[in-house]
Amino acid sequence: MRFRLEYLLLSLLVIISSCGNTNVEDAEPPLDPDLGKSFFFLAPNKYREYDVYEIRYLAVDISDTLEYQLREEVRDEFTVNGIESRLVHRLTRDNSSQPWQLDSVWSARVEREWAVSVENNLPLQKMVFPVDTTRRWDRNLFNSSEPVVQKYLTFNEPFTQGFNTFLKATVVEVSNERSQNPDGIDVTFRDLRTEVYADSIGLVRKEYEQLRFCTVGPCALQEIVQSGRYYREELTAHGFLDDAGN
Repeated sequence: MRFRLEYLLLSLLVIISSCGNTNVEDAEPPLDPDLGKSFFFLAPNKYREYDVYEIRYLAVDISDTLEYQLREEVRDEFTVNGIESRLVHRLTRDNSSQPWQLDSVWSARVEREWAVSVENNLPLQKMVFPVDTTRRWDRNLFNSSEPVVQKYLTFNEPFTQGFNTFLKATVVEVSNERSQNPDGIDVTFRDLRTEVYADSIGLVRKEYEQLRFCTVGPCALQEIVQSGRYYREELTAHGFLDDAGN
């Protein structure tokens, strides 16, 4: 009789244990809160070089086309109100036969759940963590500009640019807006912006197309640009400043 009672108790414990494990096995593990931070790479002495192609549309049939090289160097650390940031020196030159010239100094930081880049004194929330393609965030959260909702298009997937393939990259959609005339035919404005970041490298591509089109007279029927800007940055080299020759 005692043996039978012990057997029943043991069976009951096995059943309870099995029921309790069901939810544990089915539950998805929580995301690492640091997931994605290595894509917004701010290691000291890191440098990145880009080819830049830019068109500035001043009026109908009037534009300036610029081609030059850009270099970013992650420099000294500083602290404001307990928040650590790094200076980012931005240097430019027309081509590789010329020396680099300092163009501007930005700053950037990764704190808690976001990455912020201060560009020409304008703080922009570039990424949020952990990275999740369902997340949305306001690029202008830390400034007084109108909200711009960003999102992740991909994360930790290969990205090919020219002859280079970055095995772990994330694509950020900064903006994907188009406006049309009331008839829904003629496009009056287009704002398409994306940024691509690679793991342990940082930004590898930036492409902005912010254009206003002619809506008056004959040119209104031809989708002719009246004003705006097209800008493209493509990574060509990266490394550390203490490497030989850098």
